[in-house]
Formats: sequence, structure tokens, C-alpha cells
Amino acid sequence: MKKQFVLFSIGIIAGLFTYGFFFGNKVEDKSNAILNVLQSNCECDQIKQFLYVKGLAVSDKGVSTETAEYELKNCKYSDLTSEANRINQLLMKKVDGYQDIDRLTMEFVNQNSSKLVTINNGTINH
Repeated sequence: MKKQFVLFSIGIIAGLFTYGFFFGNKVEDKSNAILNVLQSNCECDQIKQFLYVKGLAVSDKGVSTETAEYELKNCKYSDLTSEANRINQLLMKKVDGYQDIDRLTMEFVNQNSSKLVTINNGTINH
């Protein structure tokens, strides 16, 4: 009886440990969440993720711990500033930890031009 109790206890502890390992440490993949929001809410021919880096990065743009870059091709919008504000608000609402991203760059590309929008920790740099 005592042996069965010990084995039962070990089984419960191992089960809890396994559950915690697989489900407790699940980290939201912000890059896919951002891409899904962009694809669901922007009228573009193509949206690509170029870069998503989590960790210390040093570049000519400064130091960051989380950086993401996306290219949006042939998007339909009337004003880039309004569109950037709209996208930023959507990302704040729909992506957990969005404001922790040090630098999010979106490049709006069409046949005639290419325009960059950079967002630092949820704040658009105009």
C-alpha cells in the first residue's frame, strides 16, 4: 500500500512537471501574431516578414532587444500617416507584448516609391 502511494505521488508530480513544461512556458510568437494582424487588416498585394530578432542587437540605428521588419507591397490607403496610426492601434490591441518591441519597421512599397514607418515601443516616429 505504501509503495503504491509513493508511485502514485511520483506519477502526479511527473504529470504536473510535464504539463508545466509543455504548456506553462509557451511563449507567444509576436512575429506571427503581427503578421496575422497585418494580413487580416491591410489591403495589400503581399505582406512579408523580413526580420524578427529577440535578443540584444546593436546596429547603426541603436541598441535593441526586440526588432521586427515587414514589407507591405501595393497597399490601398489614402494617407500613410493615418494608415500607420491605424495599424499601430490594431497591433496594440491584438498582439500581447507589442509595446515591448523596441523597433518595428514597416516598408510600404509600390511601383513608384518606398516609404518606411518605424515604431519604437508602440510609438510611431514621424
